[in-house]
Amino acid sequence: MFGFADYSDQTEKWFAEFADRGSNVTISFRFVERIASKEVASERGNFQIVSKRADGDERTFYGRFHTYARRTDERWRICVDYDTEERTATLEEEFLVAVDVDDVEAFSAQT
Repeated sequence: MFGFADYSDQTEKWFAEFADRGSNVTISFRFVERIASKEVASERGNFQIVSKRADGDERTFYGRFHTYARRTDERWRICVDYDTEERTATLEEEFLVAVDVDDVEAFSAQT
């Protein structure tokens, strides 16, 4: 478990190491559940990370997440963010059938 400062430092270091090697990384999110009120939100879904080395080697990784956020001072702040081992199919299959990050209408009936 990390506090915000440790998590931020670790993430910044990781991206800097990629850039120093001439590599890059992209991350995409898709959702299976989005529940929100005016002050709190819970979102579950899948992520895809694609890393590409300077030599052209490319790797794709998948995972699951669940976040809880709270709205304070007109800004959303993530309070809890964790990976989960729940599984209904392969991670790639789950990612492909989940809802695109920009499709907020898909979850409008849940609120």
